[in-house]
Amino acid sequence: MNVDGTTHALGVFDTLGDARAALDIAKGERARGTFVPPAQIRAERRAAQVRAETDALTLAEWAEQWLDGLAANPERSPSTVLSYRSVLRTHVLPELGATRLVDLTPGQVAAHLATLRAKPSKRHPGARANGVAPNAARVLRSCLNGAIKRPDIALASFAFPEAPSQTPVRPAEPDGDIATPGQVAAMAAAMPEHLGAAVLLAAWCALRLGEVLGLERRDLEHLDDPERAILHVRRQWNTKAVRLTEPKRGSTRSVAIPATLLPVLREHLDTHAAPGPDGPVFTPPSRRGRRVSQTSFDTHWRVARKVAGRDSFRFHSLRHTGLTEYARQGATLADLLERGGHTDVSVALKYQHASAQRDRELTARLDEVVMIGAAAGGRAD
Repeated sequence: MNVDGTTHALGVFDTLGDARAALDIAKGERARGTFVPPAQIRAERRAAQVRAETDALTLAEWAEQWLDGLAANPERSPSTVLSYRSVLRTHVLPELGATRLVDLTPGQVAAHLATLRAKPSKRHPGARANGVAPNAARVLRSCLNGAIKRPDIALASFAFPEAPSQTPVRPAEPDGDIATPGQVAAMAAAMPEHLGAAVLLAAWCALRLGEVLGLERRDLEHLDDPERAILHVRRQWNTKAVRLTEPKRGSTRSVAIPATLLPVLREHLDTHAAPGPDGPVFTPPSRRGRRVSQTSFDTHWRVARKVAGRDSFRFHSLRHTGLTEYARQGATLADLLERGGHTDVSVALKYQHASAQRDRELTARLDEVVMIGAAAGGRAD
C-alpha cells in the first residue's frame, strides 16, 4: 500500500479475502489520517516488551549480567571479578538484590551502607570500622554505573549517596611495617620446617602470600648457579576462588634470587616440596602433593611473628621490607616496578623513601670532600 509516496507492506495473509480486507481497513485509516505502518507498530510493540522486561530487572539479575560481562573481558583480572562477586553476594544482594533497578533509591543504598558500617569487625573487634561498607559502596557504584551506560536498561541515572570513607581497620603496627633482616630470619626460623622458606621468599623476592602458595617446582630454576638463579611468578593461590588463578594484573614476572637463599631452597625442595615439575613447593607434611592452605599458614605465621617480637606484623609487610631494602641498594623506580610486579607507579614510589635516605647518607659523605671559595684556596696552599 502507498501512503505519502511510501510503499508499506501490510503483512502476509492466508487468503485473498483476508488480504483485501486488510487493504480496505488500511485505505480507510489513510483517508482518516490515522494510518500507522505495520512495521512501526511491530517496532513499538517490541520496544514496549523490552521496556517491560528491563523495568522488571532486579539488582541481583543485573549484577549477574554485569559480572558475566566483566569476566568475559580479557583485560579484567579473574581475581578482581571474583572479589566483586563475593562482595555483592555477601554484603549487598541479600538485602537489596530483589529490588527492581527502577525502584532502587539512594535512600535505600545509604541506609544499607550505614547498616554495614555499624557491624563490628570480625577480625579486629575493637576497630572503629569493619572495612566492609567502603568496599560494598565501591562495587555497587560500579555495578549501577554499568547499568546506566546500557541504553537497553531502564536506568538513566542514579544519585549514589556519599560513600563511607575508607577507615583503617587494622590497628597501626607499633614498630612500623618494615622488619629488620634479623627479624625476618627469626620469623623464618620460628615457622615449621616446611614453611620457613616461605618467609624468606616473601621478603627477599618480594612475593605476595598468594604468589608464595602458588609456587611450583618448575618456577624455581638454576638454584645451583647464583648468577642464573631465578624465580617465576606465574600464578597465585586465590583464597576467594579456592583455586589457582593468574597473578594480580601485571604481576607475572621473573625475579632474581639472592645467592644466600639458594642452599635453603635446594634443601626445601629436596625435603618438603611435592615431586614433579608442577608439584607445589609448599605442602603439608602429612599430605604431600596438596597445597598448604592460607588458614593453616596464617596459624603458624601468627606464632612465628610473636616469637620474633613483632606481634602485629603482617605477612604482606615482608614484601614491603624486601622492596625497601632493594631500594636502599640503589634500585630505580623501574627496578621496583619490575621486581614488585606493580602497575601503579604511585605504589612503587612508597619504597623510594629508602632511596632518598640513601641519597642523604651519600650526600652527607660529600661534605667531607666538598671545598668552597677561600677554603678551597687555603687547602690548596
